[in-house]
Amino acid sequence: MLKTVLLAILLIHLTYFNFLSAEETESASNQLIKIHLNSRILSFFENDSLIFSFPIRVGSSILPTPSGKAIIWIKRERPVFRYLTGPKKGEFLPWADCANGLKRIDYSKMRALGLEYKGGEKRYSIHSVTCSETIGLATSNGCIGLSIPDMLQLFPLVQKGIEVIITDDKTLD
Repeated sequence: MLKTVLLAILLIHLTYFNFLSAEETESASNQLIKIHLNSRILSFFENDSLIFSFPIRVGSSILPTPSGKAIIWIKRERPVFRYLTGPKKGEFLPWADCANGLKRIDYSKMRALGLEYKGGEKRYSIHSVTCSETIGLATSNGCIGLSIPDMLQLFPLVQKGIEVIITDDKTLD
């Protein structure tokens, strides 16, 4: 019985944690994402050269995006969003409540980059947003949002394991 339990724990551990290959670690070390919370800009660097900068949505004053250092620990195509609170908590979220009314979430175009902060205590995502009018605002539950076209441009370039620096300073260097 104990062997079965230990084997199940090991399988869960190996399934849950995505270990990086030597090749992924090598290419990841040449990339960097900097997120500037005050200016609401995400910058992607490769080999110390700026490749792209995108406007972003950040966490609200109630649920702010934490500053610090993180890594991209997982990449997801077609992530599923769920209600966080209320009577539907945990249920699939088919609609986004945008300024111009409800809008169906096109999951075929959604992408997410999972962030794990140093120490592994905090996990958030950089993900596509359906309501593009929220870009540039502080309205999320802590995640960083990009427009769908921007995320579709960024997603294929980002390697698992790259460092992400999230800062609330006002400079872009």
